[in-house]
Order: sequence, then C-alpha cells, then structure tokens
Amino acid sequence: MFYMVTRIFLFLCFCFLLGTPLSGQNLILNPSFENYKYCPLNITNTGTLLEEVSLPTSSSGDYFNTCGSNDFAVPSNFKGSQKATDGSGYVGLYFYALNDYREYIQLNTSKTLREKHPYKIALQVSLAETSSLALKNMSIILLNKKVKFPNGSALTSSRLDLQEDIMFHEVKLKPNKSLANTDDWITLTAEFDAKGFENHIIVGNFSNNLNTELLEQEGSVLSGDFSYYYVDNLALEELPRINYEKDKIYVLERNPFEPKGYELDAEAIASVKKIFKYLKENAEVQMKITGHSDNVGKPEYNKFVSSLRARAVALYLKNLGIDDNRIVWEGVGDTRPLRNGKIKESHMSNRRVEFVMTEFQDK
Repeated sequence: MFYMVTRIFLFLCFCFLLGTPLSGQNLILNPSFENYKYCPLNITNTGTLLEEVSLPTSSSGDYFNTCGSNDFAVPSNFKGSQKATDGSGYVGLYFYALNDYREYIQLNTSKTLREKHPYKIALQVSLAETSSLALKNMSIILLNKKVKFPNGSALTSSRLDLQEDIMFHEVKLKPNKSLANTDDWITLTAEFDAKGFENHIIVGNFSNNLNTELLEQEGSVLSGDFSYYYVDNLALEELPRINYEKDKIYVLERNPFEPKGYELDAEAIASVKKIFKYLKENAEVQMKITGHSDNVGKPEYNKFVSSLRARAVALYLKNLGIDDNRIVWEGVGDTRPLRNGKIKESHMSNRRVEFVMTEFQDK
C-alpha cells in the first residue's frame, strides 16, 4: 500500500504572541473594550460605560481610556501605568482583596458555542504597579446566560451552583510569563471542548482568599494587600475538529523526545492527547505507531531507542484509556531516514515517531 507522508504540527501551538489576535473569527463581542458610551471621568459602573459588557456581581471594576480623566487615563492612571495592548482602552479588576472582595466583567459571545467542538481562548493581563500581591494562575468561566449576584464576594462555583437554570464550567488558563509582571502584558491561553450551552464569559478570580494561589512574596499577607490587574484583548475562536485521513503517515514534529531521547515532554504529551481525543471519537479506527532514530550509534542500539519512542506514545494512549487491541507499535531504528541519513542537520528530524490510522480489525 502506498502511504503519503503528511507533516503536521500536533503540539499545542497558540499561533499568536503578545498583542497578536487570534487568526480566525473572534466570537467575543467588544473584546478590547473599544466600544464605549462615553469616556471614563470618575468612578462609574463599568457596565454602563461599555457596550456588550455587564457585571455579574454588585462590585464594579474600572474602565481606563486615553480619553479619560487623569485617574482613568491610559497609559497613566490611579493604579499605575500601562499602554493598551490593543486600541485605546482596557479594564481593571481586583483579583484579590480583603474579605474575599472581587471584581468581574461579563462578556457576550456572538453565538452559542457548539457542543463537543474545540475552541481556544486568550486574554491579556498586566499587574498594576500599586498591587502588593500576584496570582499564580487564572481561569475564566463560561455560562449559558447572564448572571447577577447581590454582593461583591468571590464568585465561587458553590455560589454559581445556587443560581437556578445556570450551567457553567471553568477553564484554566496558561500564562506565557509570570503573572507578577508589571511592565508587560501577559498572554493567557487555553483550549477546551464546548459543552454546547456557552454564550457568556466571566473574567476574574473564582476562589476565595483561602483557596487563591499566590506567587511567593516576602512576609505574610496583610489585610491591606491586594492584587489588581489590567485586562485587555480577549479572543475566542473555534478550532477545526481533529481529523486524520486513513492510511496516511503522520509525523510528530519538533523532536518531542528530549533529554533522554524517548521520554515524552509537554509538547509531545499535548500532541498525544489530541490523538487520544480522535481515537476516542472514532471507535472504528486502529493506530500503528512507528519509532525512528538517526544513524548515530550502532544499529542495534538505534533500533532499541526507536522502539522506546514508539512504546512511550503507545503507553500514554493506553493509560488514557485506549484499548490495547487498537494500538500497534514497533521501532525500526535508522532504516527509514527522512533524508539520506548523512546530513548532520537531519539527525534531529530522524528522531521521530510516525503513526497511521487504519480500519480497526479485531483479532
């Protein structure tokens, strides 16, 4: 059988950097807070200033814009100094304060997300210079409808559970640098599968003070300590569903087997999880995994290492829940190089794992 080799990037790759929006259609309405009714001149309910933005609790964050008064201007304002990452405005929220006080923003999506379809979300934050605390991680909550709670306490999952007719789920975000950074904007991203009810997004801290993970600091937390972040440039995009053509050879790129040559790193694990999702959704498919090595070393050793590479992928899939009879693996050493095997630069690319999806044949 003739196999066409298709090279694809299977690792988690959010193809945007600081200040760069997602390439597809952004499903969040007013994502950079540029649609406002009037300029911020004093302490005003953010929900009345901004289009398509509401407040899920009685507490209100702040809106800053280049057209605002001194306290609410961009870049300098009463909380610090930061340029807008996109446009002329951004919002500011307390993510940690005395007595579990929190501030949130609630945004609308242009349509309800599709069940079981993959999406990626991104937002950017910058710790205000007046803050004395920094969070270790952040998340967002997706809901089926707009909510409104009567006080400014932390909007925990237990509080949301008490609200009638509310469906929600929390998505943890991954920052591209420390959330203690006050000089630059930090990009937080995540990929998730939609439940099929999501049409609103809430940004903020959904844990009380006791359960909030803070970055290490000198001394204990005092009653007056707080964490305040500027927030800007949200983006939500639907991703194409994972699909592999049958009887094509796919190659895991970027040599995901360092430092020992056969242990899966974070990028490789992300790739294998995508493969797992496809196998889980396509029970009629069987997978063959082939490990390869370069031509450095003895052929026997190369075959051994290539077998370990294939086995590492197979074991990870089995541990995730794929049946043994749906996975076949082998190592072929340096017998099938991508090039002629003599070029020094080809060594890394030859250390790879290939896989093929075929019709499942139960033995």
